[in-house]
Amino acid sequence: MTGRNTTRRGRARLLLLALAVALTGCTGLPTSGEVTAGLVPGAAPEEPDTQFFPLAPTAGATPEQIVTGFIEAALSPVDGWETARLFLSRDLAATWRPEAGVTVDAADARRTQVDEETGLVTMTVAPTATVDEHGTYTTSASGSVDLQFRVAQREDGEWRIVEAPDGIVLDRQNFPVVFNPHPLAYFDPTWRFLVPDVRWFPTSGNTATSIVRELVDGAPSPWLAGSVASAFAQDIDLQTDAVPVDTDQVAHVELNSVAAGADATALGRMLAQLDASLANTGVQSVRLTTGSDTRPVDVEPVPVSQTRPDSRALVLREDEFGFLSGSELTPIDGLSPTLLDIPADIEAISVSPDQQVAAVKLGTGLVSRVTSDGNVDTVDERGGQIEPLIDPFGYVWTVVGRSPGEVTAWNADLEPFAIEGAWPEADAVRAWAMSRDGSRIAALVTTGGQHLAVVASVRRDRSGNPAGLGPAMRVTELAQAGVAVAWIEDARIGVVTSDGETWRVVEQQIGGPAEVSDAPAGTASIAFGTQDSSVRLLTEEGVMYMRRGSSWQQTGADVQVLATQMGTPPRTG
Repeated sequence: MTGRNTTRRGRARLLLLALAVALTGCTGLPTSGEVTAGLVPGAAPEEPDTQFFPLAPTAGATPEQIVTGFIEAALSPVDGWETARLFLSRDLAATWRPEAGVTVDAADARRTQVDEETGLVTMTVAPTATVDEHGTYTTSASGSVDLQFRVAQREDGEWRIVEAPDGIVLDRQNFPVVFNPHPLAYFDPTWRFLVPDVRWFPTSGNTATSIVRELVDGAPSPWLAGSVASAFAQDIDLQTDAVPVDTDQVAHVELNSVAAGADATALGRMLAQLDASLANTGVQSVRLTTGSDTRPVDVEPVPVSQTRPDSRALVLREDEFGFLSGSELTPIDGLSPTLLDIPADIEAISVSPDQQVAAVKLGTGLVSRVTSDGNVDTVDERGGQIEPLIDPFGYVWTVVGRSPGEVTAWNADLEPFAIEGAWPEADAVRAWAMSRDGSRIAALVTTGGQHLAVVASVRRDRSGNPAGLGPAMRVTELAQAGVAVAWIEDARIGVVTSDGETWRVVEQQIGGPAEVSDAPAGTASIAFGTQDSSVRLLTEEGVMYMRRGSSWQQTGADVQVLATQMGTPPRTG
């Protein structure tokens, strides 16, 4: 057996070809045609979608070159990975299933070995994540993995792959170019909120079909199962397997005759799920039909509760609490004066969506439930608690950092409910955050010396009463100890980490990759930002920052607490 390291020559040729094709026709000035308006001064042109044009097998290619060329051809899913199939024998090309999954790896770490006697080619890869056939992205915790291919010579002497695992391998840098995230929308058990379940589908082809298939005929990701609901009952299926999108960007969804028996509420919920799931595909509306009836259903999507908080920072400063805009602070009626009357120092505040209740951690270590009518009630007297949570159903959540399994939820009558299933393998929990739909909890835990960000679903009854947590899904391993965590979007968390000398912000998609950047020294809190800046930070010195481009700019000072907002009050009138 002979061992060889893969080179970058093939990848370089492929990328150069893609660049050359992209630039074709752009080297001269037009001398005919209509005059068109240019860009406004200072504006940047829209970047075209990146497309890869992988090379087909070349004459005389070695077994190693055939396998590496096959792997590189996975960059183009056009026509069902037509180019990649050229590296396979005729029989294998007809049965190979690229949609079976994706191994996301670091291309520079790939190593290839060839056994010339048996035709076995082994490629060793270092996965960073995997995507299953349903589009679910999972961070990989394993080490190197061997992928085995067998090649054979055709009658013309050229090598082709005759045995290969289903699925494809993509470099982590190119993965988000070839695949795009799409949040499938499920309901929480109360049917009030839509809960995103991020899936990844190829950028080419009919993405609407992939999304609707998974939504109608599939199931929630395993970590969410048991904590979300769908209006698409198990016996409701697609009447036709495709979801065409017409030139008016209307998606045509045809359900079977079982759906024809659904009432208006159920059909309205289906439309709400479809609208939200197809929102970032360019689809403008959904035309839903059932059974043999070609007329669209005459219902509207059911209204759902919104989760976006106020873009202003909600802060506690000396003698004032409220929303900060520039130098002006707007108090919350009832709640602000009650908080300011508390004699003890306040370390953390989480405010309910209606802004009538707050969960507060005091400097004494106690957790209190504060209401806008002036009540301040001690909820949990245990020492060593981390910041409390409040959910959209009025429950206050508490936990002691060194006892991560002892989570308690307290109702409005201050009755405690033990929450089962909280991080059974964790040694400690350093910070946590409740999603604004109340369906998920993100936590920064330590396990066997590892610092991890995990997320678990919240199991509730149809009234919103919590019963337990689902299995924790490992989102990412942190290079430094976790300091703070917040939901910065419905499907994205922000994490602050530090080793005592450097501070970083990890913006982590739930069911996707992360972006890591440096943070100001001493960063201690993180919260949702604005449409222009995804996160807002607060340092131990009371200085507040938001990102402008690649740098952090100060937006406030003398802030004691950066409060967590669980939403905004519903509009009336």
